Amino acid sequence: MSPSTARAPRPAGATTATYGAALTFETLVAGEPPRSRVQPSDDTLLRVIAGVVCVTVRGAERLLAPGDETVIPAGSQHTLESAGLEARLVSGLRPANR
Repeated sequence: MSPSTARAPRPAGATTATYGAALTFETLVAGEPPRSRVQPSDDTLLRVIAGVVCVTVRGAERLLAPGDETVIPAGSQHTLESAGLEARLVSGLRPANR
């Protein structure tokens, strides 16, 4: 490993900024039909990084703008769609009841 790619040792007991969640980046394009999603045993954490996202959870709609976040409880059926031309978001899963 070269010095430019070497990682500094992490202090004992330190955690990463994701707190164990696996992160996924996603782009939503206007006009794409939303697909139904559900995570049976994990909460879904969402953060919008560009555009506006319409989140529908159990029939209730909510618009999220850049910087907005929400947590979708485990087992909740939901859909995501762009409320403009294009929207980008980052999502992560974490064990429920955490």
